[in-house]
Amino acid sequence: MYILGLNDSNSAAAIIKDGELIAAAREERFDRIKFSDSYPTKAVDYCLSTAGIGIKELDYIVFAWNPGHELEPQCSSAAVRDHKHFLHYIPNNLLRHIGGDKSNKRIASIDEKIEFNEGELSIRFVPHHHSHAAGAFFVSPYEKAAIMTIDGYGDDITHKFFIGEGNKLEPVGKTLFPHSMGHVYAAVTQFLGYRANSDEWKVMGLAAYGNQDYYDRFAKVIRFDKDVGELRVNLDLFSYYIWTPRRYTDVFINMFGPERYPNDEITDRHMNIAASFQKRIEDVVLDMCTYLAEKTDMDNLCFSGGVAMNSKMNGRILDESPFSKVWVQPSADDAGCSLGACFYYWNQVLGNDRSFIMEHDYWGPGFSDDEIKSVLDNSLVSYEYLENPESEAAKSIADNKVIGWFQGRMEHGQRALGNRSLLADPRDPKMKDKINGLIKHREWYRPFAPSVMEEYQGDYFEIDHHSPFMQMVYPVRKDKHDVIPAVVHNDGTGRLQTVTKVANKRYWKLIDEFRKITGVAVVLDTSFNDNDEPIVCSPKEAVRTFYGTGIHELYMGNYRIVKSK
Repeated sequence: MYILGLNDSNSAAAIIKDGELIAAAREERFDRIKFSDSYPTKAVDYCLSTAGIGIKELDYIVFAWNPGHELEPQCSSAAVRDHKHFLHYIPNNLLRHIGGDKSNKRIASIDEKIEFNEGELSIRFVPHHHSHAAGAFFVSPYEKAAIMTIDGYGDDITHKFFIGEGNKLEPVGKTLFPHSMGHVYAAVTQFLGYRANSDEWKVMGLAAYGNQDYYDRFAKVIRFDKDVGELRVNLDLFSYYIWTPRRYTDVFINMFGPERYPNDEITDRHMNIAASFQKRIEDVVLDMCTYLAEKTDMDNLCFSGGVAMNSKMNGRILDESPFSKVWVQPSADDAGCSLGACFYYWNQVLGNDRSFIMEHDYWGPGFSDDEIKSVLDNSLVSYEYLENPESEAAKSIADNKVIGWFQGRMEHGQRALGNRSLLADPRDPKMKDKINGLIKHREWYRPFAPSVMEEYQGDYFEIDHHSPFMQMVYPVRKDKHDVIPAVVHNDGTGRLQTVTKVANKRYWKLIDEFRKITGVAVVLDTSFNDNDEPIVCSPKEAVRTFYGTGIHELYMGNYRIVKSK
C-alpha cells in the first residue's frame, strides 16, 4: 500500500510503502525558493519517481491540514454561480441540518474521492497537530511516550498534548488560537528587525550574547497555566491575531522600547531582549513538560512543531525536564507534517502496527557517480576520481580548507547532516569569520555546528545522549573550548550532530580520518548553500555554489573538483 503525504506550509511531500518511508523532500530544494509555500509539484514527482509508481497507483493521498474546521452553516442558502464552489457550498449547508450548538458541528477530518474514466484518487484531510504528533511518535524508537506539539497554529490549535502508545495517539490537552507561542516568537523576531517565520534562529543565536534584564517583562507576556494545561499570552501586546503586517502593538513597544529595523545596528538592548525571551520561552516549555510528565506518567517525550526547532530549548528539556529521553523530529517544522500525515493514516486510521524507526534523515534525491560525472563534463570543469575521498577530504580540512561535501541522498530536514554539507576545521578560532567571509555571508553572532563521532561524544560534550539530527544544544566540556573553538558558541554550547557508522558510513569515516590526522573527532559542519538559499539538491547546484563562493574544494561522490589558482 502506497500513501503520499502533503503539506503546503514549508511545502513538502513524503511517500511510504506498507508503513516504510521511501522518500521525503521539501519543495524549496527543487524550486530554489527558501521556505517555499507553493504546492509541492516537484517534491511529489520525486516521491512518485522514487517509488516507481504513477499518481493513480496511490492508495491514499493525505493532506496535513483539516479544512473542515472552517466549515460552518452558511448565513444564506442562496445558490452559488460557479459550480466548483459546490465543493464547499454543499458541506457548509448540510451543517444546517445538524442540531445542537457549534461544537456539535466540528469536523474532525474530510475524505474525498476523485473518479476518472480510468482509476481514482482517494484524498484525506487530517488534523494538523495530529500530523505533527504522528511524525514524531510513530517513527520514534519509543513504544510509549508523551507527545508535545507547539507551533504558530494549525486548525486553530497552537499546542497539543498527546499520549502515544503502540499505533495510537490520544489527545490529552491543547491551547487554542490566538494564545500562540509560535506567533509570539514570530512577533519578537519581527520586533528585533528580522523576518517573522523565517529568522527565528537568528534570535536564538543572538541570545547567547545578552543578559536577562527583560526576563521579568517577558514573564508578563507569556506563561503556561498549569491549572488548565494551556498557554496564555497577554494579547494586549500583539496584533498577529487580526493579521496586520506589524505583529506587535504600541503597548509592546512601550514595554520593550523602540523596534529595530533590518539595517539598524544591533545594540546591547537587542541582545538582552533576545536573551531574556529565549530564557522565558525555555522556562515556559519546561513548565509544560513538567505538567505533561505528571499527567501521563511517561519517561519518554516526542516533540514536534515549529517551536521544536529551537535546539537550545531542546537541550534544556533533556537536561532539566522530568523526561529521561527526548526525541525531536528532524523536520519538526511543518514540512515534517507530510511525513506525519502518512504515518497518521497508516497507523492511527488504518490500525496497522508500527514497523519503521527513523534512524537517519537522508530521504531526498541521490545521484550516482555517472550522473555526477555527466554534470561535471557538461560544466567544462576539471576533476579527478578518488578511490578514497574521505581520506583526501580529511587532509584538506586539516590543511584549513573549506570543502563542499556532496554525497548520497539529500537530507529532508533543515539541517545539513553530512550529505549536503560544507566542512571545515573546528580547531581554527577564526574559521567562523573565514566561512562567513568566503561563503555564507551570515551574521557574526550565528554559530556553526559540530559533527562528532558517536564513540567520542562524551569526550567533547557534557551530555552523552545522542543527537543524530542536530536538534539539541549541549554544553561543550570546558577543557575542549580551546580545542574546537570554531564550533563553541558564546555561551559555551554547541548544536551537535552525533555521527554513527550505521547511519552515515562515509561521513563517519571522513571524521575518523580527520581524527587520525589531528587527534580531534569533530568537524565543523554547516549547510551547503549561500546565505538565504535552500541547501543544494543536485550536482549542478553544487557546482554553481562552488564556483560562486569561496569554497576551496568540492567532493561529489568519488570526484574532487579543485579551483585553479
